[in-house]
Amino acid sequence: MKKKTTKIELHHPYTKVGRLKATIAQKAHLKCADIYVSENYLRHIQTKHGKELGTLGILPIDFVRLICDNFNEIRKGSDNSVLIVMFNKRLSYVAGIALNYSVEKDFWDIKTAEPRRLKAIEKKALIWSAAKHTDNGNGNRSN
Repeated sequence: MKKKTTKIELHHPYTKVGRLKATIAQKAHLKCADIYVSENYLRHIQTKHGKELGTLGILPIDFVRLICDNFNEIRKGSDNSVLIVMFNKRLSYVAGIALNYSVEKDFWDIKTAEPRRLKAIEKKALIWSAAKHTDNGNGNRSN
């Protein structure tokens, strides 16, 4: 079943792709709000990371939604950003999205989404984890 797409118009079209839910936001000391991606950043993701996503057979919008629906870590990004991450310690790459909270827009704004090397992600400070780094035997963290 295809997800309903919510678009809002600011300076350019934005599409709602997820939400940082209250239970997670509270534990991570972050703002509970919707997550949006602009058409400009979808083009950026395609331009910068299209080759990797093409290898995976996934479009940028679907990649972003996949991470928003399935992230299991939040890490400190650069400047004021945070990274939401789909972590699996058995993979050399993890899927990550850099988010900035926009006070004037009152939502999380995606700045980039990409497969990243596990070692690069592990260097970022952990803010929240779904499973407190326990492994359920198949490489995925359990809740």
